[in-house]
This record gives sequence, structure tokens and C-alpha cells, in this order.
Amino acid sequence: MDTVRAMQAIVSWKVVSAKSTWLFDLNELNPRGKAIFPELLEWLEEEYHFEKAPKSTTDLDDTKAQLFSQGSFQVREEIFVGVELRVYTDGLIATTWSSTRDTDAFLSDVLTSAAVEFNLAYEPDTVRRKMCLSELHVKCLKELSGMNPKLLDFAEKIKTLLPGHAQVPFEPAGLMIAPVQGVSPFTIAAFRFERKNGTAPDEHKYYSVAPLHTDDHLDLLNFIEKDLMI
Repeated sequence: MDTVRAMQAIVSWKVVSAKSTWLFDLNELNPRGKAIFPELLEWLEEEYHFEKAPKSTTDLDDTKAQLFSQGSFQVREEIFVGVELRVYTDGLIATTWSSTRDTDAFLSDVLTSAAVEFNLAYEPDTVRRKMCLSELHVKCLKELSGMNPKLLDFAEKIKTLLPGHAQVPFEPAGLMIAPVQGVSPFTIAAFRFERKNGTAPDEHKYYSVAPLHTDDHLDLLNFIEKDLMI
């Protein structure tokens, strides 16, 4: 990611979470039905230094996944990131707190390393679909109302129509762009850019979520800040 370019419009940013979902049938990795449990669980726990890990195939979390949490993965020389992994029958979901590119690198390492360790039938095209979700906290000095001055008039109209609360100010506090419903067979998250909960307008703090890689998410926020907000 070009961090210098990403910082041109956004004053500061922090990754809330960087999640990647890889969908495929786990049974395809083990077509001959070799007995690899609980050894595979133990290997994952040790290989990625997970502090919490399932002890058996029936040890599931509330999402019906085998949850590995508080682990670490080396993304570059001398740079380790925290990782979390959920194993489902139809794929893997991983989370880091650095970038979705790091999360994808972690999932790729999990599958390629496990394939070597347990002689599994993994190829890159085994994964039939990849999705990502980036959550960021950002700070920018422009206001959402700058997208259209009429938004302030609309907020004022809401205020005047609110019985008994005429002194409560309203503001344009968010933008949401969602996929057209019924077009895709997959659930795709909406893009949202909104005031961070519990913060005042003069703090200029926002929360944003997008079904994009973290670097593309930042580029999109820069576009909004530079080209849509006055």
C-alpha cells in the first residue's frame, strides 16, 4: 500500500479489523479421508502460536466454527501481526488488524503449509470465492455536509419537525452505498462512512467499513474527502 498517498487526504487512520473469507469445500483438501485430526488442530495452534484453540472437531464457537484466536503470523522480515482464524466446513475466515493483504497472505500460508505438512490436495484454484471486509477509524478535517449544502437544510427540517426537541441539533452523519439487492447470489457488505460513535463533530473522527482491501478502502476514502466533500 502507498501509505504516503493514502495519507494525503486522510489526516490519520487506524485499522479496526481486516477480514478475509475464502470459500471452498474443506473435504476437497482431503479426498482420501485420511485421519488428520486432532493433529491438524494441534499443528495450527503451534505453527501460528494461537493462545486459544479448539481441542476437538466438536469444539465450536457460537458461529459453528473452530476458532483459533490470539495468534501471530510473520508478514515481512521481523514484522509479525496478530491473527484470528475460523474454520468452517465451507471455508475459512481470518482476521488481522493490519491489512486485508496481510490476512490473505496468512490464509495462503495456512493452506499451503498444511498441504505440505499433511499431504493435502490444495491448489490455488481450490478456493472458489474470496471476499474481504475492511473496517477503519479515520480522521479528516472536512465534514459530510460538504457533499451537498442542502443536507444541512434537510437536517434542520428534521429538527423542526421533532416534537418537544427543537433545541436538539441534527447533522448529516453518514454515507452508505450498498449493492443492488437480488443481483448477486452472494451477500456483499455495504460501504459506510459515518461519524464515529460517541464523538463530537469538532473531533472529525469517522468509522468506515467496505467490502474492499484495506488499501483500496483508503483510496476510496481519499476520493470522498478530496472530490466529494467541500
